[in-house]
Amino acid sequence: MKKAGVIGGSGFIESDVIALLLQIHYDVKVSTSDISQNKNYQHLMELEGSENLHVCELDISSKSDLNSFIKDCDLIIYMRPSDLTI
Repeated sequence: MKKAGVIGGSGFIESDVIALLLQIHYDVKVSTSDISQNKNYQHLMELEGSENLHVCELDISSKSDLNSFIKDCDLIIYMRPSDLTI
């Protein structure tokens, strides 16, 4: 099974992307900045295929944490629009 890493995946659009990845049989890792705040990602656990969904705490400012998160992924999706400036 291919693995996708989704960084910043708890929002509305991100949830749709994660649902699609699960439907096409990806093993999906989703990052959260604080694993204790399960209200931010609990809705993902209700998606079809959520047995292939894994939520991981990730400090995106840490290069070693990022490398660890992505090391076994076939696909990386970065979905943190609040970090972007236009």
